[in-house]
Amino acid sequence: MTQLKGFTPYPRQRDVINNIISSKGLYHTMVCGRQSGKSTTLLGLILYYSINKSKSVTLYTAPTYGQVNKILVQIMDVLQPTGIIVSANKASYEIKLLNGSMIYFRSTERADSIRGLAVDYLFCDESQDTKTSDFQKSILPTITARGKKCVLAGTPKRRNLFFEYFQMGKSEDYPNHSSYHFPSWESPYVSMEFIDEQRRTLPPKIFSQEFEAKWQDNEGSVFQNLNGVCVNDLWPERDKNARVYAGLDIGSKDDYSVLVILDEIGRCLNVWRANHISYSDIVKKVVQTCKHYNVTELLCEVNGVGDPVFEQIKKEYSRAIPLFQTNQTKENTTRRLMGDIQDQVLELPSYNLMPEFINELESYEYEVLPSGKIRYTHPQGMHDDIVDALAMANWSRVNPKRGGTLKISSLR
Repeated sequence: MTQLKGFTPYPRQRDVINNIISSKGLYHTMVCGRQSGKSTTLLGLILYYSINKSKSVTLYTAPTYGQVNKILVQIMDVLQPTGIIVSANKASYEIKLLNGSMIYFRSTERADSIRGLAVDYLFCDESQDTKTSDFQKSILPTITARGKKCVLAGTPKRRNLFFEYFQMGKSEDYPNHSSYHFPSWESPYVSMEFIDEQRRTLPPKIFSQEFEAKWQDNEGSVFQNLNGVCVNDLWPERDKNARVYAGLDIGSKDDYSVLVILDEIGRCLNVWRANHISYSDIVKKVVQTCKHYNVTELLCEVNGVGDPVFEQIKKEYSRAIPLFQTNQTKENTTRRLMGDIQDQVLELPSYNLMPEFINELESYEYEVLPSGKIRYTHPQGMHDDIVDALAMANWSRVNPKRGGTLKISSLR
């Protein structure tokens, strides 16, 4: 049989791997910064146990099947030249080895598919994105009968069971738990120039969460101090001496079309939100509302279906301005909105007035891409149309091309 040569871990990885292997404890929680080698560490442990522990059963989980498939393919690439794979089924996400060991790969998107498995070794990747209820009902029960090691790994994004286990591993009161902390710069493969650039360009809390691997207040929410700005139980009366700005996000299929109206001092005067209506009705409602509020500038997203709708709006409301949304423009508008909410220079609808408004703001998420750039988005199954329209209206209100030097707090 071909001799299998594993990867060479860097010092921090080696210490953690050795500790997990030598420890008698069941639970091991790894809190890691971006690009610190988290998934590679898990991959090495999966190979170690599957090869060295005959007839063992190993389960790897991750939030999406894209992430699961990536690890499956990497393990197959490592093992195929050795001749120890008996079968590998990409459709059922299973690998069987010559020594009788089985490796299962499952997504927590469909946590019910995990039920019924009984495993020796459990490895959960991106654990911050797995619901506590899925851990408790579907994932952790797999180690009830024969579990020997359970390793949870991820970044500190949510205070779910992953957070609880990390805290337990730091306490002497829980000898069956161990915890490990990996800031990004522990890895010799991450350049300090890259780290310094992220420190300089990212919001401090996001940098601390994603690269220092530290939990933040508000569970790393994009928007902070929402209670300080979502205060209006009634729509404010428009001050006819104040200029008014608007942002329009045009939805397709099940998404909502949303129009947000802000005055120049940051008060949200109105929000129109609807779905499953014709484009002609969208045009009619938007033009009618903008004329009613005498909107100085209407910023419209023109990606996809937005372009022809914008052309119709422009014919009837000349103050409409197009915005082709890119990752960079979305980052710019979202960053500005983050800052204005943090500084409490806006007045937005309360939960009592419009629960959907604050729900979208509270659930809004971000993802740090391999390039270090941030992609802002909504959780699966939810919407971000209100957030996008609000960000565009606010960007129009403080448009840097017009100076954007208005001191909001001085006007109240």
